[in-house]
Amino acid sequence: MQAGGGGGGGGGDVADMRGRHRIQAELKKLEQEARFLEEELEELEKTDKVSSALQEFLTTMESKADPLLPVTAGPVNQSWDRWFEGPQDLRRCKCWFL
Repeated sequence: MQAGGGGGGGGGDVADMRGRHRIQAELKKLEQEARFLEEELEELEKTDKVSSALQEFLTTMESKADPLLPVTAGPVNQSWDRWFEGPQDLRRCKCWFL
């Protein structure tokens, strides 16, 4: 009778080892996810600092005129505007792409 009980206990040990391995694997997976989320939180905390610095930089850059662009109050040559406005009367337009 002990042989039957001992054999059943041995099979149970193997099942227990598999169960422990699964639990350890799940635990390791959860620990990795927790580390990943902690790193994400750290990055988000840094983002606020970067956002305020970037906003300040944009405000400074927008207040200065671009040195490579000419400063004009309006179009220098009125005839150039007609190329960018489109046709005034669509019925008389003979453009193929419009």
